[in-house]
Amino acid sequence: MKVTKSMGEKKVQKRSKIKTFVKVVNYNHLMPTRYTFELGETVTSAVPAFTNSDVSVRTEARKDLRKVFANLASQRYKGGKNQWFFTKLRF
Repeated sequence: MKVTKSMGEKKVQKRSKIKTFVKVVNYNHLMPTRYTFELGETVTSAVPAFTNSDVSVRTEARKDLRKVFANLASQRYKGGKNQWFFTKLRF
């Protein structure tokens, strides 16, 4: 959502939340693009391999992933890396 200068800090935090999800992906069906976002070992280690079997494990993995990804994204945003990831999509 859009964030402006006149908004309070509480509203800015609410609008800039990151919603994470855990999904099983078949690597044979991925399409390569010119955009890459290096996730590193921290993200892949945050999600266990048996996530699909139990709902409680899946929710815990999602919470851990949210913390890791928020930290990683804020570092990238402040460092000026992967600027395409933080720009608004044009349709």
